[in-house]
Amino acid sequence: MEQSQGTTTGLLKKILFRPYTKSARLQRVWSRLHTLAVFGMNYGGGGLIESSGEEWVLAHVVSRACAAVESPVVFDVGANVGHYTRLVLRHVARARVYAVEPSRVAYDELVRNVGSHGQVKTFRLGLSDSERTVTLHSYTADGQETTLLSSIDPRLPTQVVRVEMAAVEEIEVRTLDRLCESENVGRIDFLKLDVEGHEPAILRGARGLLDSGRVRLIQFEFGPANIYSRTYFYDFWTLLSPRYDIFRIIPKGLVAVPSYGEHHEVFLTTNYLAVLREGATGETA
Repeated sequence: MEQSQGTTTGLLKKILFRPYTKSARLQRVWSRLHTLAVFGMNYGGGGLIESSGEEWVLAHVVSRACAAVESPVVFDVGANVGHYTRLVLRHVARARVYAVEPSRVAYDELVRNVGSHGQVKTFRLGLSDSERTVTLHSYTADGQETTLLSSIDPRLPTQVVRVEMAAVEEIEVRTLDRLCESENVGRIDFLKLDVEGHEPAILRGARGLLDSGRVRLIQFEFGPANIYSRTYFYDFWTLLSPRYDIFRIIPKGLVAVPSYGEHHEVFLTTNYLAVLREGATGETA
């Protein structure tokens, strides 16, 4: 099978790297095919939990991975107003959920939505690679107030949706290592990260957990916000690939990402799942 795939790839390269395939008259065709391919691979399809494949991952991957765990530990980082936390409780019934949200407006609604649930503990703070006070920026989208857009890294005017800064506030950020230590959390069965481009910093602040193999599954988002934070898919790859297998999430499945390539730097909202390899514990060189 691998030999057949290699032969096919070699043949395609021979055809596609010929000069006539790059002629001006074919550029519109290639452009349309490129757009179709990008969206067909679910790049840009990660914005809605129900249709992006995120709920499918909860129902078919996380729930099965946690089935034999008496009290699975789930961290919802960037919990916003609690919609995702509710889905976790639906699909992983015995989960203990630690919901982390720094925005005051979003956090207040988060508490109203899930704060009274005995399996949920909420935290009004951010996570990063060190403990400090930072500025959180909140935005309107196309003139409408929203609790969905808050970020540590200021947004730039580079996207189709008209985003304008609406408010700023000072927030506390901690590392995931220290938060787990203070909460006496020894392992995380599922870590969900949706923090508008600040995900690599959070992973750097969880090196103790990651290096000791105490985080089983990690879902992270990659997209336009990574332009603003000047971070790349390469950052995720170098942080996670030594111990984790990485998959791109599609509406009803997973697609393996077996190696890094510059073509993975697609700044359209996409979700990925990192799965700890069996035996991948302890420090590596």
